[in-house]
Amino acid sequence: MNSRERVLATLKMQKPDRVPFVEMTVDNVFIQKYLGNNPPDSLESKYRFTDDPVLNVVTVGDTRKESEEICDRLGIDAVGISFWIKHEGIVKQKGGHGLVVGGAIHSVEDAKKIRLPDPDDERLYKPVRDFIKEYRDMGKALYSIMNLCSDPVILGMGFENFSVAIYTQPDLVHELFELYGNWSAKVARNLSELDLDFLWSSDDIAFKTSTYVSPEEIRKWFMPHYKKVTDNISKPWIYHSDGMLYDVLDDLLSLGMSGLHPVEPGSMDLRVLKEKYGHRITLIGHIDVDKLSTGTPEEIDALVKQAIEDAAYGGGYICGSANSIPNYADPANVEAMSKAILKYGKYQ
Repeated sequence: MNSRERVLATLKMQKPDRVPFVEMTVDNVFIQKYLGNNPPDSLESKYRFTDDPVLNVVTVGDTRKESEEICDRLGIDAVGISFWIKHEGIVKQKGGHGLVVGGAIHSVEDAKKIRLPDPDDERLYKPVRDFIKEYRDMGKALYSIMNLCSDPVILGMGFENFSVAIYTQPDLVHELFELYGNWSAKVARNLSELDLDFLWSSDDIAFKTSTYVSPEEIRKWFMPHYKKVTDNISKPWIYHSDGMLYDVLDDLLSLGMSGLHPVEPGSMDLRVLKEKYGHRITLIGHIDVDKLSTGTPEEIDALVKQAIEDAAYGGGYICGSANSIPNYADPANVEAMSKAILKYGKYQ
C-alpha cells in the first residue's frame, strides 16, 4: 500500500497497512533546519503575504526534490498546495512571518469595495494544476487547502470588531459572509473537479476552552455559509479548527466532512472523540506542538504511542502534530514522531 492508498483508505474509514502520517503544512525554516541546508536565521517562511489574490504554496518543501527528500526521511504520506484568498486584514511581518494584527473592513461600504478574482477563471487554478502534474507520480496523497469562508471574514474585520459587529452591524457581517461564502462555493466546486485526492479546509472558530462566539452565533452566521460551500465539495475533505469544538461538533459533522483536524490536546480528548464519533469520522493530528519544540524524543514517542492506542483501532486515525510543523519545532522531536508512528502504527 503506497502513501496515497493509505491516506484515502483511512479517510474512507477503512483500515490500511499502518497509521498514516500527514501534516497540514511544514514550515520552510524547519525544513531547512532538518535538512541542514541553511542557517535558520537566514530564512523566511514561505507563507508570507504577497500582492497575489490567492496564495499558492506547496505545503511540504519548496521543490519536488525537496518535498521528496523531506517526505521520504520523515515518512509523510501527503503533500498539498494552499489556495488561500487574500483577506483585508492588516498584516505585519515579524521574523519572516505575516501576523494579522487588525482588520480593514469597518462598514458595508468597505465590504462593497472588495474585489475578489473570478472564481471560474481557469487561470486561477493553473498553480494547482501544475502542482498536480509535477507531484502526482510521487505516490503521495495530494490535497489543496482552502477556506470555507469565515477566516477571511474574521481576519478582514479584525477579531474584536467581528465579535461586536455580529450584534451591532449584522448587515456588514451578512455582506461579508455572502461575499466569501458564494466565492468559496465556486472554488470548492472547481477544486473538486481537479485530480486532487482530498480538500482541506482551514477556518478556525475556537479558542482552547470555547468557540470564538457562542454556539448559537456559530449556528446562525457560520453554518449556513459553510453548508453552501461544502455542498459543492465532491471529494473527501478535512475540516480544520484548533480549540474546543464539543459544543458545535454535531453541527460541523452534519456538513459531511471525512476528517477532523487537529484535535488539539487540552481542548479535545482523543479517546472520547474516538469512542463517540470514531465510526463517523477520521481523527487527525493531536501530537502536542509545544512538546515538539520543548519536549524530548522520549516524550514524543510516548505521546504517539498513546494517541495510536486511543484512536487507531479499526482505522480512522491519521497521526501528526496538533496543527502543523512550525519553524521552532525541534527536528529530533519531529523525527521521533515519525519513527513512533512507524513503530506503533502497524495494523495486524
